[in-house]
Amino acid sequence: MPEPVQFSSLLDALPQQVWKADAHGRLLWMNARLAEALNRPALPSALVGWLHADDREAFTQRWAEAQHGGRFEMEYRLGTHWVLAQAQRLPDSPLWLGTHVDISARRAAEARLRDVDEVWKLALECSGDGVWDWHVQQGTEYFSERYLRLYGFAPGDVDATPEAFDTRTHPDDVAQMARDREDHFAGRTPIYRNEHRVLAKDGSWKWVLSRGMVIARDAAGQPLRMVGTHTDITDRKRQEAIVWQQARVDSLTGLPNRRAMRERIERALAQRAVRGEELAVMFVDLDHFKEVNDALGHDVGDALLGRVAQRLQACMPAGGAVSGVVARMGGDEFTVMLEAPDAAAAAGQVGRELLDALSTAFDVSGERVYVAASIGVSLAPRDGSEIEALFKHADQALYEAKGAGRNRMRFFTPELHEAAQRRARLAAELREALPARQFSLVYQPILSLRDPAAPPRKAEALLRWTHPRLGEVSPAQFIPLAETSGLIVDIGDWVFREAAAQVKAWREAGHTGFQVGINKSPVQFLSERSHRVQPDWVQHLRELGLDGDALAVEITEGLLLERDEAVAQRLRALRAAGLSISLDDFGTGYSSLSYLQHHEIDTVKIDRSFVAGLEAGGKALALCRAIVTMAHELGMEVVAEGIETEAQMRALQAMGCDWGQGWWFGRGVAAGVFEERWLSGAAQGLVTGTPR
Repeated sequence: MPEPVQFSSLLDALPQQVWKADAHGRLLWMNARLAEALNRPALPSALVGWLHADDREAFTQRWAEAQHGGRFEMEYRLGTHWVLAQAQRLPDSPLWLGTHVDISARRAAEARLRDVDEVWKLALECSGDGVWDWHVQQGTEYFSERYLRLYGFAPGDVDATPEAFDTRTHPDDVAQMARDREDHFAGRTPIYRNEHRVLAKDGSWKWVLSRGMVIARDAAGQPLRMVGTHTDITDRKRQEAIVWQQARVDSLTGLPNRRAMRERIERALAQRAVRGEELAVMFVDLDHFKEVNDALGHDVGDALLGRVAQRLQACMPAGGAVSGVVARMGGDEFTVMLEAPDAAAAAGQVGRELLDALSTAFDVSGERVYVAASIGVSLAPRDGSEIEALFKHADQALYEAKGAGRNRMRFFTPELHEAAQRRARLAAELREALPARQFSLVYQPILSLRDPAAPPRKAEALLRWTHPRLGEVSPAQFIPLAETSGLIVDIGDWVFREAAAQVKAWREAGHTGFQVGINKSPVQFLSERSHRVQPDWVQHLRELGLDGDALAVEITEGLLLERDEAVAQRLRALRAAGLSISLDDFGTGYSSLSYLQHHEIDTVKIDRSFVAGLEAGGKALALCRAIVTMAHELGMEVVAEGIETEAQMRALQAMGCDWGQGWWFGRGVAAGVFEERWLSGAAQGLVTGTPR
């Protein structure tokens, strides 16, 4: 039926194309705009016939579906233009009324945008990255072929949804990925950036760097579309893990190193209040490890450290209320950290286990080796809540453990802190002692045990420090401080010059052949080895007109264990000049016949600890007799130190010991008193007299 003229004219004036069709999609009527676009076709005519060939199949399917709903909408190409078709079935009729709106401009813009997308996606793909394109609110995500190949997938293997790869993210990385994503969605970060692991098709984990940006938001500011890339950083992460391992793991023992332990303790301190736990920091230092290392070689020493680390690790609590970790801090120093409700009790238990474990012999490279350990303990929060305070206090407790005889454990106390402060003050004041003339020498006689009543022909020069405020300071206190600070070098040279001048005076007074022994610290030898300028002792003796035998240089076993050729040359030079070389405190270190063979030693001095046990007989008597016999067989003389009773002297005489020194004969006295008491013929009656 023809449309009314007035209504038809009105529809012709509309900018849209208007049409009427039946249920089969045949055009029955169209306004002037559509007729002009289709070149005024004869009606009825099938609408699908005017569509672009690529759109016809979709149109047929969509038109059939619309018959059940009464509404039709689709974008298709009509002739050379893209149009948006919208139609609705007329009430109580099989006919449809529809419109076409030209959307060519919009579709062209979208095409240009797609072209731009393809360009930057291609650029990203060419850079080696996989591209993802996420339509957030639609719940779809595009993955480029390179993206899929990165994980071993081919196109079509996974769904185009964000869940396809979110569910393949490592569980430990999910929370951080969600936080980083939300920060970008909320505008808190300009770019989304996250590193996480993704499960590949072959079951391996790939580390990737994911970067992206929201490029479209809705009117409420919510993200509509987000694009980004995945970059494979698996190799980089592997290298970082190796570097981290090397930076935090001790390569010799496999234990955490100093840096790692500091990080662990700092974390534990930060969490301590929250957990309600206490901390114990335990410094474990091997006793006499240097002697073992020097005597048996560094390879054996390194192997021993590995065995020690295993035993320490075996003593760490396994689960329960107490947790512990052990680290090697360097050299033969280890640190244990314990976390426990009662750290003092835990440290006491673990410390006893450590001492027991280390006291058993080690079989290393065919050698049976014994070491022990000294342990210092500090507690948090009792002794401090910062790592430096805990380290300092544990070190002070360790110092106390070593000073108490080693192979034991000490807890930090305020008294130890006060003692450490006193040592620090004393070390500072020691620097002023030499220029302030606070040092002096006393001389202790060394008598022949074959004729103890005869005047002495030997004496040992002993250093004394008279402090202006403290009075007499024990050498046991200040000598270690002097060695640690390096002051012993200048002090030792002063002792040599004072002793040389004194022995010259005594010889010129008629006591020909008199000899004074002086102690030379290993630190002095090491200083000479490092080419520090030192006065030449031999040249100084020549300038005084003294023969070399006027002085005996007393050294310790530890110096010989260094196996240092420079030290050996220095000893040979002293002996070649006529000075006697005496080995002090023999038997207290890692004694070895090998260094007695390799070095020219004139005298061996039996340590006072052996002499003290002579009256009881047993092992002390056997050891002293063995030392005397061995020394004589090697052409050396023997001096016994620390003789305090007549019975000790008689026992030493009976075994053929050459010389004796100790309180039974006399204490060290000033040079003038020594002359009066010993060099004026007043030394008679020693055997039956009282200790001087």
